[in-house]
Amino acid sequence: MPLLKHKTLVSDDPWVFQEEFSDITESSIVVPFTQLLQQVTIAQPQERLGVRLSSEESLDDLIPHLNQVSLVEIYFEALRDGRGFSFARLIRREGFQGEIRASGEVSRDRLDYLYRCGFDSVLLQAPIDAEQAQTAYQEISVHYQADARNDQPIYRQTL
Repeated sequence: MPLLKHKTLVSDDPWVFQEEFSDITESSIVVPFTQLLQQVTIAQPQERLGVRLSSEESLDDLIPHLNQVSLVEIYFEALRDGRGFSFARLIRREGFQGEIRASGEVSRDRLDYLYRCGFDSVLLQAPIDAEQAQTAYQEISVHYQADARNDQPIYRQTL
């Protein structure tokens, strides 16, 4: 699957999804949110630990555990489900500085919106080349609303 990170197509992804929590060895692992909650013994932040959150799960339950992970992967169950966009914005408002990744049913036409909501990376299901990716991020040249990276609406921005 193609991975876009900071608007750039990358070939290596250090993160591996695991259904069960296990000791972190050579690879960086992403575990389901339910697995993270079962590991109450994690006392310190883990640089190579990530969590996958679906839109069906409670963001309120994740907030106290944000300091334990360095990646939050928000899994979009369906293309029509927009809760993941709100999750990313709220996670950024909580001060999370790690990587926020979109996965699941995400498409090229949503890339700019994902970035504006605070996503750092996107794991796409369909192939994309570097030129298509750059075009997707540049199709909308003016944004009226504030976003996760620029908290000023257009009428307060210097253009």
